[in-house]
Amino acid sequence: MKVWVLGSAGLVGRCLVEFLRTMDVQVIASDKKIVDITCFSELEKMFNEIKPDYIFNCAAYTAVDDAESSRELALAVNGIAPGYLGKLTLSTHCRVIHLSTDYVFSSENHIPFKEEDPTSPINYYGFTKLVGEKNLLKENPNSCIVRTSWVFGPGGKNFICSIANLLSSKEELQIAGDQIGRPTYCKDLVEALWDLKDFSGIFHFASSGSASRYDIAVKIFEYMKQNHIPVLCKQIHNVSSKSFITKAPRPLYSVLDTTKYENYVHKVSRNWTETLKELFNEPKD
Repeated sequence: MKVWVLGSAGLVGRCLVEFLRTMDVQVIASDKKIVDITCFSELEKMFNEIKPDYIFNCAAYTAVDDAESSRELALAVNGIAPGYLGKLTLSTHCRVIHLSTDYVFSSENHIPFKEEDPTSPINYYGFTKLVGEKNLLKENPNSCIVRTSWVFGPGGKNFICSIANLLSSKEELQIAGDQIGRPTYCKDLVEALWDLKDFSGIFHFASSGSASRYDIAVKIFEYMKQNHIPVLCKQIHNVSSKSFITKAPRPLYSVLDTTKYENYVHKVSRNWTETLKELFNEPKD
């Protein structure tokens, strides 16, 4: 079995490559230095050379704020490139597993989103990811799209690791208590991507346990104190997201319903708090 991982330099891509190398598969890892996924001819050339059985597309323009001004690049990477993958694989045996985001949704109803719920992105990043989903399924309806949320893990830029660093370096923090989602541990996510590789359509996966960003900060603070990890912070303030000026608005509620995943693969995801010991014990880059 030959597996091609696109976006192998990112948090999820690196984690996926590490996971796959423990299995009996041939892994070809590509980042943007190796192949430009916005160039169809480059993708086609490499695809014909590799002849993969599976393509896992972890490549994405993930700078949510920067996407508001770098719209052409964000759309090319997130929106147009997935369509190229669908076009390349339609008449072959190769399957595409594409990573998407909870940011295709936004609501204040506090009802977890199912795969078939209406999408309503409120920032350009979310819009481009939704375009990518549609383009991929238009070109190859047999593809698999996995939406996930608030991914964290060792060696990457993510909210949980950033909070841990801030707790160690600042005496007070202000954290939004009105943005609610489901944090997702990257090692659990890549196993879910593998579990879903032979299914088609859209699936949601996230670690269990919805939380606000403030809730997360408090939990990390408590964990660090209990495990004698140095903490400088003395107080965490629960504030409104309106306290922070950002180029791109964030949805206040983007909790994903993962029932479909659980029914298809007969697994229930771990609570994100159960992964903290594993995260903090990971070697630092």
